[in-house]
Amino acid sequence: ACYAAQAIGYLTSKPAVCLVVSGPGLLHTLGGLANATVNGWPVICIGGSSDTDQETRGAFQEWPQVESARLYCKHVSRAPTIAAIPSHVEKAVRTSLYGRPGAVYIDIPGNLVLSTYPKKEIQLVSTVPLYSPPSIPPEAVLQQAIARLREAKKPLVIIGKGSVWSERGPAQLRAFITATGLPFLPTPGGKGVVPDTHPLCIAPARSFALREADVILLVGARLNWILHFGQPPRFKPDVKILQIDVCAEEFHQNVQTTVPLLGDIGETVEALRGQLKGWHYEKNSAWLQALQQNAKKNRETVENFANNGSLPLNYYAAYKPIREFLEKNDVLVVNEGANTMDIGRTMMPNVEPRRRLDAGTFGTMGVGLGYAM
Repeated sequence: ACYAAQAIGYLTSKPAVCLVVSGPGLLHTLGGLANATVNGWPVICIGGSSDTDQETRGAFQEWPQVESARLYCKHVSRAPTIAAIPSHVEKAVRTSLYGRPGAVYIDIPGNLVLSTYPKKEIQLVSTVPLYSPPSIPPEAVLQQAIARLREAKKPLVIIGKGSVWSERGPAQLRAFITATGLPFLPTPGGKGVVPDTHPLCIAPARSFALREADVILLVGARLNWILHFGQPPRFKPDVKILQIDVCAEEFHQNVQTTVPLLGDIGETVEALRGQLKGWHYEKNSAWLQALQQNAKKNRETVENFANNGSLPLNYYAAYKPIREFLEKNDVLVVNEGANTMDIGRTMMPNVEPRRRLDAGTFGTMGVGLGYAM
């Protein structure tokens, strides 16, 4: 239930609610809560608990639920009275979405569940917009990033799943890529933010691009294991990282961030595009030609596998009819299993964001969804 709820939160940009009973009910959500927080997906878990006057006395399904959930959530609270519930819910909604999205837990003791309170005496709270107020980095920082992009010999844009949380992020990123002519590489969760079919998508040349790029614009992605921590031999030892993120703690993670751009991803990209004033990366550069040649070679290898119908059927051949179906239909793909995910990302193109659910950063998403949804 918790995995399904966070998937709904990711797909709709609004936190879904997972309602569970006390004790083991809450304990069985902890893996899902951790997954949501690590992957940056909003979910609110509401758990019943034993009556407050029965604490430490061996009440039915008694467990220190608030303390148990705290390690796995952005925010945890227990409503002390019925009148306080609206403020706890408001903060839960806001906290699950603002900054980097994640999990929130609200504990409701049993004595509140079985109590009543005059509605007219409950002080309602103000509603808040379901998105963080957009912001952009200072002018001087934007200019530092622009200078690095202009001087780059082998630039690369890496687009992560954080890009979809910006209200206009996908549209602004598509405009940025088209206007600048910069080659881009999506992370697994960033597929579709800019279509995989875009001529500047060099995903088939992923290893070559990461290894050779001298300046990387990292957009809503983290330098964790998915991107090999940004370190050699997968990356150049002296690669320059220009990183856009809403979470300042992500800067200088594993490698030094050359230019940290703290702000809304879409609005920051839009500001960069405006400041570049029509600048366009050289269309006939040796770098772009090398990327395209490497991508072409790898595509041909994949297609040779896909067209091989001998038994036992290989993964690529099994995916071929699925790919043909996806090219004609807008569907949501749930993909799980090491080879299944890796080859599926290669074989199944995405032209829209939020159309793919797989294991993600925590490595558990697909398993939970395979059964929960």
